[in-house]
Amino acid sequence: MRYKNQLNHPALLPLWKSVDRDWFLQLCAILLLLIFGFLLVLWGMQPHLLVFFLGVMVVAMGGYLCWRHFYQPSALERLQYRLYDEPGSVVWVYSVVHQHHPFGLQIKERGIMYFKFSDGDEQSVYLPAGKMKLISKVLSRALPNTVFGYTKERAAQYKKNPRFVE
Repeated sequence: MRYKNQLNHPALLPLWKSVDRDWFLQLCAILLLLIFGFLLVLWGMQPHLLVFFLGVMVVAMGGYLCWRHFYQPSALERLQYRLYDEPGSVVWVYSVVHQHHPFGLQIKERGIMYFKFSDGDEQSVYLPAGKMKLISKVLSRALPNTVFGYTKERAAQYKKNPRFVE
């Protein structure tokens, strides 16, 4: 299909890399939680029984999060599935650019692209602010039935009926 070829456009690489980076950072946080739990278990083995049980609880929670992280589809897989196999489920895409100005000096620009789906689900992706316009343009070609851009009216329409946004 023609639209699937447009989703393989090189301009979308920052989108895929951003979702991948988010998955990796979540994995790092889970691993830090596991390490913290194991340290609590080791520290609380003999003298501190309460710390030991707290450590066991943290390790169990970290193990569950790790299992869920690897055995559920990642955000990248979910987004690519929606874009490639169910492009009609994407009803609204908009982006927001945050500019950080401490003491009046622009230090950093960061963009967030929001994908709204017909079932009421939503996915957001952090992107470089300079790439947002190009990514939106490529996605608008690949998803012709999707509405792009944010307005309060669209937000109210989406809240009222996620399948109908103009």
